Amino acid sequence: MARAVLTRRDGAFAALLLAFIIVACLSAPLYATLNGVDPFSSDIAGTTMRNGQRVDLMQPNDNPLHLGLSPIGPDWRSGPYVLGADSQGRDVAARVLYGGRNSLLIASSSAVFCLCLAACLGICAGYFGGWIDLILSRILDMLWAIPVYLFAISLSVVTVGHGIRLGFITIGADNLLIPIGIIALVYVPYAARPFRARALSLSQAGFVMAARGMGASDFRILWREILPGLMPTMAVLAPLVMALCMLAESALSFLSLGVQAPAASWGTIIQDGEGLLYTRPAVAIAPGVAIVLTVLALNVLGNALRDQIDPKGTAR
Repeated sequence: MARAVLTRRDGAFAALLLAFIIVACLSAPLYATLNGVDPFSSDIAGTTMRNGQRVDLMQPNDNPLHLGLSPIGPDWRSGPYVLGADSQGRDVAARVLYGGRNSLLIASSSAVFCLCLAACLGICAGYFGGWIDLILSRILDMLWAIPVYLFAISLSVVTVGHGIRLGFITIGADNLLIPIGIIALVYVPYAARPFRARALSLSQAGFVMAARGMGASDFRILWREILPGLMPTMAVLAPLVMALCMLAESALSFLSLGVQAPAASWGTIIQDGEGLLYTRPAVAIAPGVAIVLTVLALNVLGNALRDQIDPKGTAR
């Protein structure tokens, strides 16, 4: 299936673009080491080399009175501060690469957690039916009625201030497990419905009926017959849910309810550049472009997988 997807132009383009973004983000420590920059420490009084001259990272504003200071702008040649500096004198390119590591980690982990939980709920509701399906479906319907971002913001406000305490286990407010869990939970109702529909369809299939007739237990049927049949659905949903999780993480981090300082993500970097849109727009535009390209690659890859797995549905 993967080979068939890569033979499509859009699937191959999306896979290559996503691989490039992942490799670039993983190379963040190499970039910081080679250029001698620290993306997490303020360096307002720092300097750098431009055109063979040493210049300050914070330059006088371009207004007529030259009041205030603005960070140095982008320099597209090799060397540090390719995308300029932010208001704290930090290398924007290094922060975008490091922030991408957290954004990709949170999005992928949230997608895995969400799909696993949604698959369990969908299987229980679709296979067993009856009162189990009734209760689970009504709970999912109630969660479905709550706007995604309102639900995520509400959970984040409660957890970011004090963290989470589960008995003797304490999760700090700056732990990435908190945004991962919150983002995964808010998308469970959206992913559980396709799993429930697929499990309901498989439970009435002939091979499942034959397994029941041979005396196979429910656990064996679920493990050997139902779960493998859900793998194509999970493969199609995985990149699409990851794209949604990345957008949710960026929104929460932009509102200071996701990744907490001194860590960075693409959402927090956009927040850092909000006050520099008119003087140094690259600070906010660079992570925004990274989010757009990543989500685009994930959506195109998900569509290619769907077309490969369900060509009849594509024709309709």
